[in-house]
Amino acid sequence: MNILNDIVSGASRQFGREFGRAGANAILKGANSYTIKGKSDYSGRIKPSDSDIVKTIKEIQKVKFVSTNKANTSRLIEITDLILSSISFKGNETLNELTELNELVNQYNNKFNHGSSLIDEDFKDKSIDYLKEKRKEFADLMDAFNENTKTFINKKLRLAKQKRKSKRTATILAFPILGGLGIHKFYLGNIGQGVLYFLFSFLLIPAIISLFEFISYLSMSVESFDIKFNPEYSYYSQFKTRN
Repeated sequence: MNILNDIVSGASRQFGREFGRAGANAILKGANSYTIKGKSDYSGRIKPSDSDIVKTIKEIQKVKFVSTNKANTSRLIEITDLILSSISFKGNETLNELTELNELVNQYNNKFNHGSSLIDEDFKDKSIDYLKEKRKEFADLMDAFNENTKTFINKKLRLAKQKRKSKRTATILAFPILGGLGIHKFYLGNIGQGVLYFLFSFLLIPAIISLFEFISYLSMSVESFDIKFNPEYSYYSQFKTRN
């Protein structure tokens, strides 16, 4: 029995394609640090250490289908309620959970497809109408979630691009003529270090250090430079979204 499967599958595929394969490195620093989690253990009993999403995955896995249409419809409503209560967009906290969210959506859809195939096509009951409403609610929720996630990432990425430091500019400024005065440090936002370079520039020690920094920046890839000096840009640019 096909209950809005095509609509939901489309929204779910968009989620997996755009957000489900994001990178797995912690890039932002300090209070803004978020790591996109790798695959968790979704098997076994629910543990206190499990995230809410992993707990929901395990709850869905526990649902078993039987031989009656009414009971299977009830179970499909149950798992749909579970996922409806688990998907909401909460900014960077949600980005941190994208791998688990992608697994949740896949497990839910697989379970739903299996359960709906066990319901007779000619089964007519008010519970079927209610299930259709729930399934449509999930499809709408996924569309809104996809849009909110994409809008958030694109906004953050635009801001990060505006603040992004240029590897070429930093390298030029680090050359001892200017680097000895700490100009590259001011450019990169390291104001305290820039002040120290400037105050002790007469000793030539800052010029020697800046020469090594010049060589370091010169040999860095743009990606490595961004990870070190443009962490927000590196973090948000790893998500591939369609405008």
